[in-house]
Amino acid sequence: MPEDPLTTVVSALHGLGHDLDGLCVAELLWLAARARGGSAEAAREEGAEAAGGDGAGTVDPRELLSTWGRSVYGYGSTGTGGDGVPARQVSVPRGTALPRAREIARALRPLRRPWAAGRRHQLDVAETVSGYARSGELLPAFRPAPERWFDLTVVLDRSPTMAVWDDTVDELLKVLATTGAFRTLRVREVDSWEARPRRRRAGSRTAPGRRLVLVVSDCAAGAGGEDGFWGRIQAWAGAAPTVLVNPLPPKIWRHTGLDLPAVKVTTPGAPGVANARLHFLAPPLMEDLFGLPGERRTGWTPLPVVGLTPRSLARWARTLMRGDPEGCEAVLVPEPGTVLHRPASPQPVAEAAQLVEAFLHRASAPAVRLAVLCSTYPRMHAGMLHLVRQELVPEASTADLAEVVVGGLVAVGEEGPAGGGPVLTFRDGVRERLAPRLGARDAVRTRDTVSRFITEHADAASRFPALVPDTDGDALIPAGDTPLAEVSPATLRTLGPVAERGADPGVERPYFFLSYAHTPRYIETDPDPDMWVQRLFRDLSSHVMALTDMPAGYPAGFMDRQLRVGEGWAQRLGEVLATCRTFVPLYSPRYFASTTCGKEWFAFAQRTAYHHARSASSAKEAIIPASWVPVPPHQMPRVARRLAFDHSDFGERYATDGLYGMIKLRAYAEEYERAVYQLARRIVHVADTANIAVGRPVDYQTAPSAFETLTASRAQSDLRIAVVAPTVHDLPQGRDAVYYGDSPDDWNPYYADSRRPLAHVATELAFHLNSQVNVSSFDEELSRVSGAAGTARNQPPLGPLILLVDRWALEVPALREGMAALDAANPAGTSLILAWNRHDRQSHASDAELAAGLQRTIPRLMSRTTENSAAAARGVLTLEDFGAVMPQVVAATSQDYLRHAEAYPPTGASSSQAPRPRLLGPMRALPPPPGASSPGEEEHEEP
Repeated sequence: MPEDPLTTVVSALHGLGHDLDGLCVAELLWLAARARGGSAEAAREEGAEAAGGDGAGTVDPRELLSTWGRSVYGYGSTGTGGDGVPARQVSVPRGTALPRAREIARALRPLRRPWAAGRRHQLDVAETVSGYARSGELLPAFRPAPERWFDLTVVLDRSPTMAVWDDTVDELLKVLATTGAFRTLRVREVDSWEARPRRRRAGSRTAPGRRLVLVVSDCAAGAGGEDGFWGRIQAWAGAAPTVLVNPLPPKIWRHTGLDLPAVKVTTPGAPGVANARLHFLAPPLMEDLFGLPGERRTGWTPLPVVGLTPRSLARWARTLMRGDPEGCEAVLVPEPGTVLHRPASPQPVAEAAQLVEAFLHRASAPAVRLAVLCSTYPRMHAGMLHLVRQELVPEASTADLAEVVVGGLVAVGEEGPAGGGPVLTFRDGVRERLAPRLGARDAVRTRDTVSRFITEHADAASRFPALVPDTDGDALIPAGDTPLAEVSPATLRTLGPVAERGADPGVERPYFFLSYAHTPRYIETDPDPDMWVQRLFRDLSSHVMALTDMPAGYPAGFMDRQLRVGEGWAQRLGEVLATCRTFVPLYSPRYFASTTCGKEWFAFAQRTAYHHARSASSAKEAIIPASWVPVPPHQMPRVARRLAFDHSDFGERYATDGLYGMIKLRAYAEEYERAVYQLARRIVHVADTANIAVGRPVDYQTAPSAFETLTASRAQSDLRIAVVAPTVHDLPQGRDAVYYGDSPDDWNPYYADSRRPLAHVATELAFHLNSQVNVSSFDEELSRVSGAAGTARNQPPLGPLILLVDRWALEVPALREGMAALDAANPAGTSLILAWNRHDRQSHASDAELAAGLQRTIPRLMSRTTENSAAAARGVLTLEDFGAVMPQVVAATSQDYLRHAEAYPPTGASSSQAPRPRLLGPMRALPPPPGASSPGEEEHEEP
């Protein structure tokens, strides 16, 4: 077999005696090709003639692709229509989005100062020994144990301009969670465009002086009105130490909503004081600039502002906890209504030459270098920008990256295919103006570096979507697009498909979560009754390991007995329920009576609902029930009865005795092994076919139970869901049609995060809340209301009704009149959920007008909805928020219905003849068996 000509040439070059690297060899080959001129074309023609004029001996160039690199592209569109190359989606590793993360963690060390008198107690050895010496009795003495000073609340601004910083914020949260400086960490999302402040939760568990508020915002969306963003910040700053983290460089702050008086603040000497107690010297011209009399100066609250740099964070931390006399930078936030923040008038986009000249004049050197290297690609994901910064401009900080994003060179568009963050597109003419600064060697080096990074980190956890050419793919690569990198087929196979946003490929994903009800000991000296569940768990895990290719040490399954001492069981259960592949409930009478098991069921079912919404796939169920103790169907809750429960392959003994009966008796050992093996096979099959994406960790303690019956059992009490939204045929003028369809039921406010209509998502969530759900139409509900009004007033409601309302529906005259008629009837057991997308710029721009229209048209329904769920009345901005609000609204609406529902007395006798039940007197409860737990005890205890 003849040797490859390229291999021969490369070997000859290495034989010259010079130390040539790959780049030098490539440059020599390029110079040789340029020197030969047109001889290459003649050589190709001669080769074709030698192979035969009819082409019988020619080689299809596509066959050579198996030995050469495959191009990876970073931008495209879903769907196969239009011009472009068909492609499929893959996921490629991204660079770190938070530079110098370790140094940032070290900068927060002053916040680790302990609080001396903690909530827990520890043994006081000195006092115990002293007491023993005095009294002669060994009585342990305790004292408060020190603990972390602060309970941290991170407030994330979810305005559209912050979307480009999502990955940076995620890594910042990881640093805050792992630094060990805080007792607890809570995350709250707000939108700085909202003009109405959110209600505070009553009864905060955080003690005074122990709460720290960290707001992450670029302030680019403005101040949110007189009582909006700054009003909320001032309320927090008056009660607790509050700091604003801004990813933009300080020289850009005054061009955003952060155009406020700048001061330097110091502390009065005590650590951890609220912002209202900070010392500052007001600028001398502040009253003239803002038109304020001198007595209004007391209404300004200092707010420290820091960037995402170790130096800035360290200065603030030292000032707050150590009283550093140097202080830190801050701005003065006025009282609500004191200063009117006028929105900046939109400026016309300048020409490319002016944009580039202005950027080169004011940007830092690392920012210029980063922009020049990124101009290799006409468009790219935000993850690609982080990769180039990490590998080619490591000296660049987050502020330098921000200069590229907001410097006018690129336009930030919506998220690309399968998420991955916004798409950055260079404006027309900008790349051509930057081309003189980008040499050919820099362009080649950029692509080679990206290719090498993808190859070396193919199994990295943090990723972003990309495209590779594939004739069977469902995406398109725009014609003439520039590839990001070249990777080998072997590397391409390791990249795999695109993971859902929020998924972490590096996290451990157990094949199953074993959910069971704890059985109390009848006698204290008896062995643990749950040891049989542990044996089942071990047997299932062994079979799953044998049926899969999981490496050693990887968790095949999870049960709560794996929790370590000192580990928060609620947090750990929430994390595992967000990552496990399947959910295996052990059916028994005690299981369906357990609120804890019902919470586990709903937490996993909620995650499957999100997956079905995002993937638009058929509802493949990932809940695999197993019979521990047989339960008659009529004793099961609705959510369990509707689930497929066909275990005919498990044997007859399994159907009659369940797994508990077989595991206890040696005579059924063979039947038990068969049933466990079949169950393990089903777990592996469902896990591989359903492929439920990783979700966010759930708040397990606040999750509702899937087994609680919120409505009565008659058909009249079925929960009804109706949609109030326009269609594509009657949209208000200028309204974007991407969220609508031919029917109101097709309304999907969370497009493109969700691929399913909102009514389908609401129905699935209500189903897992043990509710019988019927999807109605708004016209049907109006006819019922008008019919009831024509026959008799104050009739009991037909059943609980939830209206999914698009605020733009009130711009349609017919829908506005219908809503007004419904509000006039004011039927009991009716509530609203206002849903809209936080990325919907039209809804943001018309927020005040749409909200005022709702209050004018349906004041009664809005008042009742606010009482049931303030979040539902305020507006639900994300799919996850909708999943959290839906249980609250279902419970409140069902309770409101039951207060006005018809009563059904016993049949067979008139109400006057039927004896009424009476209380005969107090009854003494029988004492529980020894070792039994009380009814109020939680079944899951923290180890």
